[in-house]
Amino acid sequence: MKNYLKKIKNIPKRIEREIEAFQYRNGRYAGVLRILNTEESLSYIEKHPISFYRYGDGEIALMMGEGIPFQKADKRLAKRLRDLLTVNEKGIKAAIPYCYFHYEQGLVDIVEGFNYAMKCQRRFLLDHCRRDIVYLDTSITQIYQSYETYDFARYFERVKKLFCGRKVTVICGKGIFQNIQYNLLDLCESITYMEAPSKNAFSEYQDILKRALTIPKDSLICIVLGPTAKPLAYDLHRQGYQAWDIGHFIKDYDAYCKKAARTADTIAAFYRPD
Repeated sequence: MKNYLKKIKNIPKRIEREIEAFQYRNGRYAGVLRILNTEESLSYIEKHPISFYRYGDGEIALMMGEGIPFQKADKRLAKRLRDLLTVNEKGIKAAIPYCYFHYEQGLVDIVEGFNYAMKCQRRFLLDHCRRDIVYLDTSITQIYQSYETYDFARYFERVKKLFCGRKVTVICGKGIFQNIQYNLLDLCESITYMEAPSKNAFSEYQDILKRALTIPKDSLICIVLGPTAKPLAYDLHRQGYQAWDIGHFIKDYDAYCKKAARTADTIAAFYRPD
C-alpha cells in the first residue's frame, strides 16, 4: 500500500517532467537567449582574439548555493559567477549550454535525457542572463562526450589550429593530465604548467591569481580549474592576458583519439574530479 501511495504522489512530478521534455523538444526555449551553437562558437573564437569562460550545471548549482564535487559552496564565488554571467565587454565572452535551450539530434542518449531534465537550470539562466548578450556554447570543450554522431575529425583539426604554434601556460589541478595519452597541446610552441588545487581551488584564489600574473603576456593562458576558472579568466583578461577556460578540452580530445566508449557510466566517470 505504501509503494502504491508513493507512486500516486509521484504522478504530478512525472507529468511535469513529460511536459517539460515536450516543450524542450518542440522549441519552447529556442531563441529566448542568444547562444551561438558549437560550430558558430568555434568560428567566433577562430576569428576573434578573445578570452572566454564557460558555465555548466556545476556553476549553476554553486550560484544556487549548493556544493559540487569540484568545489564546496562559497557565497563569494557564487556572487562572482552570477556577476560574470552578465558581463558584456570587448574581448571576452561567457559561454552557456546551447543544448539546454535548443533540442538537437545526434546527441549521446544520456546527454539528451539530461537536457530534458534541466528545467531548474534553464529557468535560472533565463532569470540571470541578459537577452542582449551573445553567448558562446559551453559544449565546445566536450564535443565527443556530447554527440553520438558528429564530424569529430574536422572539428578537432580546427581546434588543433587554435593552439598550433602558440606559447601556452596551463593553470590546472595537480596531476589531472597524468592519464592523458593524446595531448592536443603538443602542437604548441611551448607549454608551461602552473598547478593549483584540483578541488576547492577558490579557497586559494588570491594566491593563484598572484602567481598567474607573473606569466608573460605573450602566453595564451588555458585554465582547467573547475568553477574557479571563470573569475580567473576574467581577471586575467582585465590585466591584458588572453585566457581560455578550456575545461575538458584535453580530456575530450584524448577520449576521441582513444575511441573511448560513451555510456552512462563512462560519461559520469569522465566528469568526475581527477
